[in-house]
Amino acid sequence: MRLLVTRPEPDASRTAATLAARGHAPIRAPMLSAAFLPPPSAIRPPAAILFTSVNAVRAVAAWPQEVLPRDVPALAVGQRTADEARAAGFSDTRSADGDSTALASLAAEILDPLAGPLLYPTLAVPSGDLAARLQAAGFTVNQIEAYRMIAATALPEATEAAIAGDAVDGVLLYSRRTAETFVALTTALKPHLAALAFYCLSAEVAIALDTGHIHIADEPNEASLLKLLEAGT
Repeated sequence: MRLLVTRPEPDASRTAATLAARGHAPIRAPMLSAAFLPPPSAIRPPAAILFTSVNAVRAVAAWPQEVLPRDVPALAVGQRTADEARAAGFSDTRSADGDSTALASLAAEILDPLAGPLLYPTLAVPSGDLAARLQAAGFTVNQIEAYRMIAATALPEATEAAIAGDAVDGVLLYSRRTAETFVALTTALKPHLAALAFYCLSAEVAIALDTGHIHIADEPNEASLLKLLEAGT
């Protein structure tokens, strides 16, 4: 299949390589790019750190050890994020194998609200209600804007030409904002989108779509998304 890979780099290249190895023809078309922010001047030592994305890990990985020691327990939303955290030096890492709700449940299960605050590096306005759930359970959550996702302002020329020439079979979408950006940038191409298959990481991602054949992964991870893709080929 001829597939648009819309996730940010470097993950777009990694996914494209996986797709090519499976016999597909990927076209990299990142809709967002990550901009990492410097650490705050002071951070109260956390009892644990919560990661809801690989970009949160990448942002924190650039912080000096003096700001955030790597021996802090790290809880990650999924295995891919947990692996990224481990590679960044967080040796005590656990995966919730789910979404932010699963991560909140894991934190409430294994952490003590009296042990200290939880550090939550994320976007200025994160998706989900992780902080609110944990605060309701008695935890203090130190939510910090660690990175920003910058939306593309135009489609890559090759991507636009492929869609206009009906040379695309499907689109992989990993976040709601990615989907929203894709929809905004393809307004003039909408007649060409109706026949496309949209493979979405979750139902939330699919909310932005109003055309095409929409498929939603059983679980919010890439393995499940690729399984969905293979089932449709």
